[in-house]
Amino acid sequence: MKSFELSDFTKIGPFTFVLKLENWEYAFVESYLLTCTEFVRENPKIVLLIFCHHPHCFTLGKGLQKLANTSQHKLIDFDESQNLIYPLYRLKRGGGLTFHYPGQVVFYPIVNLTTKKLNVHDLMIEILQMTNVVLENKFNLNNLSINKELLGLWNNSHQKLASIGLAITRFTTYHGMALNFFDDPSMFNALKDLNPCGLPGVVYTNVENQVGQKLDQLDYDEFIECFTESFLSYLNNHLITERHISSDSINCEISF
Repeated sequence: MKSFELSDFTKIGPFTFVLKLENWEYAFVESYLLTCTEFVRENPKIVLLIFCHHPHCFTLGKGLQKLANTSQHKLIDFDESQNLIYPLYRLKRGGGLTFHYPGQVVFYPIVNLTTKKLNVHDLMIEILQMTNVVLENKFNLNNLSINKELLGLWNNSHQKLASIGLAITRFTTYHGMALNFFDDPSMFNALKDLNPCGLPGVVYTNVENQVGQKLDQLDYDEFIECFTESFLSYLNNHLITERHISSDSINCEISF
């Protein structure tokens, strides 16, 4: 994956574009997302929404999140002497060990926060809330809630379906959310011996497991479609209309 032009994205609003990728090799992700953030910084009205899934891999940030001193939870650092069955990528973001596999819905929003009057924490909560609503409406999952301390989407059995972490550079977001959509016995068995995000691996579950039946590509695509509609509506409610950027001024090349 060497370069894209804006024409590779699907336009879904005056300044909002969506790109969908399958089995996107993680080796390209970090540099590509940073290139996208630079593009959005130069064209702050533009929003790039990337939906994808990655081959089996692990990622490791600079350290676990800090919890309040009164927290009931104790996070466990990843032991780097452990043998991993899938590739490990070290990232500049914060956070501990995370995982990706082809059955996830991974969402990377590239948004200039200042032009949308947003802050990053509110945006993360909103993304999780949208995910919750779509899963309720489409899959009748009514037992989900957002845990604001161990940030993510959880069920009432204290199992985690979605993880999120947004980084910011020059007021523009990158990284995003990973929703465990399909089951993947190989990955979830591997997690039992690890502590993703500092939590026991058995904590993690997926939509297919929670629904209790096999899901297919149509279900996956419908989730993305409904989520995208919600996210676009959310953005439209936060647009600053005083400044208008002509589409003629947009630099249409995204490359690295």
